[in-house]
Amino acid sequence: MIKKYLLLSFVSLCIVPVGMQAKPNMNRKASLDVAIENVDVKLVEKFLKREGIVDENNKKLLVETAQDVVDQCEERVSLLKSGWDCARFGWWSAWIGCGTVFCISGLRYRVLKFNDKEIKKKLGFIIAGGAVCTATGLYYLSQAWKCPTASSRLESARIIENLIKNAPLSITATDSQ
Repeated sequence: MIKKYLLLSFVSLCIVPVGMQAKPNMNRKASLDVAIENVDVKLVEKFLKREGIVDENNKKLLVETAQDVVDQCEERVSLLKSGWDCARFGWWSAWIGCGTVFCISGLRYRVLKFNDKEIKKKLGFIIAGGAVCTATGLYYLSQAWKCPTASSRLESARIIENLIKNAPLSITATDSQ
């Protein structure tokens, strides 16, 4: 029985790293549309420098795509709609709760139960630790309230929109006209 479990563990340990490194084969020539929708500023800049925009109709379509992405990002700048920001807010709320519990329980035991100076000193450290946890938690909770992940994605989408609006047409397209 143990041999089966060891063999199964060995096989799963061999498969997991392979699965983690297996990525779908992306086209080396990914489109500018995909880069815009993924809000990848560096890739958009790379495409615009390398290939440019072919004609005015293509530019209008790309600008519309960029505006749609900006609109979607604006809608997601909300604590409940942005997953990472919501998780961050929940984490720091729990952190504050733990710090508050330490402070309150330490104060309760220090005032009501014990008269020994050593125990009161240890309880003082617990109270101070709880206060530090609560203070740092409040700071980071206020940062999470501002939705930094969703806001930075929105800012990147606006940068992409401006890049496409200000991008000149491709040299080959202007030469053929």
